Amino acid sequence: MKILGFCGTQKRGNTKSASEWFLKKALEAAGEMGAETEVVRLINYRIEPCTACNKCLCGMKCPLLENPKDGAKEIFDKMCGADGFIFSSPVYAYQQPAIVMNFLHRTRPLHEQERSEIWGTTVTAYHTNPFRGKPVGNLSVGAALGMEGALYYLFHYLKAMGATSVACAGIALLDAEMKNICMVNGKFAIDHPGFKSLLDRPMPGYEENQAAIEMARAVGKAVVNAAKSEVFQTISEVLKY
Repeated sequence: MKILGFCGTQKRGNTKSASEWFLKKALEAAGEMGAETEVVRLINYRIEPCTACNKCLCGMKCPLLENPKDGAKEIFDKMCGADGFIFSSPVYAYQQPAIVMNFLHRTRPLHEQERSEIWGTTVTAYHTNPFRGKPVGNLSVGAALGMEGALYYLFHYLKAMGATSVACAGIALLDAEMKNICMVNGKFAIDHPGFKSLLDRPMPGYEENQAAIEMARAVGKAVVNAAKSEVFQTISEVLKY
């Protein structure tokens, strides 16, 4: 069994990310239950925006998926080998970050697989819809408000793709993340005396937040349990035919 984690941070390199840490805690719990796990850090892939050419709908190849420099097909291929997924992201304007939304927009050829059965069309842009019939966990981290919007954005999308959200968790990490967003290159960068006195002081990091750890681990376990359940095993067998 394999669980694939999608990391929606926009931070590059070795810059610390609370949402990536949150995801790894979930995958850690999944691994303890015997699942193989892998993280797809979307910011590390070149994923071109969908051009709305409609070729996938009309049975033609997706030009972007045919581009060897584009990373979406590589991710789709990884998804085909997974039994479940976990998304984790920070909050941007009470929503998912742009890299997550861009990736989801590129899954239109996968969505057309679902509609082709109804429309009687042939879709050749990609050979299958790897979301179909699989359980998904959703995670979101904020400094304060907005986790609800980031989580909710995914629900209708996953339903349209034939996947099922089986667990979600969002948490405001408050002091730790408020301090984090006021830092540039590891140094406190806001001159406002009120913020400086409030946040430029020793305080526990998000890695010590036991509530967050327990929430993330619960989601990781829920996805594995769902993937192993008789319901999802039956769905998987049915979809093979």
